[in-house]
Amino acid sequence: MKEKENENIKFLNLIYQNAQMGLLGIDSVKDKVEDPEISKIISEQRKEYEKFCQDAEKLLTKYGTEEKEISALQKLSSKIMSEMMTINKEDKNIVKLMMEGNEKGVIAIKEKLNMYKNQEGIDPEIINLAEKLYSTEEHNREEFESYL
Repeated sequence: MKEKENENIKFLNLIYQNAQMGLLGIDSVKDKVEDPEISKIISEQRKEYEKFCQDAEKLLTKYGTEEKEISALQKLSSKIMSEMMTINKEDKNIVKLMMEGNEKGVIAIKEKLNMYKNQEGIDPEIINLAEKLYSTEEHNREEFESYL
């Protein structure tokens, strides 16, 4: 049972870190957006990622542990990439960056879903949270398409 519990914890941390990367990406560009519509979308998406982090934290508490933050290197890498891609502060570049971040999130969570979904002992609540995150990442990417 302990081994499956550890797999649940690993999966939850992956979900948490995926949402945390979304927050980090948004925080690095939100003040550079000029278009009020894009700004509104970004703010709404930030709230979604906050909720995913909170939900993952609650489930981690259920397992008697705390979330594992993304590494300092990942944070720095994300910040540098955001700064480079938004140097001219064009909303179109910010939209591209956000879409790329969403696509990375889609790929990462789908890979983990495929890996964990059929494993015995994986908590259905965690699968459900991961599926919601996957759908949200896809929707968020699509939401920006008209702004390219």
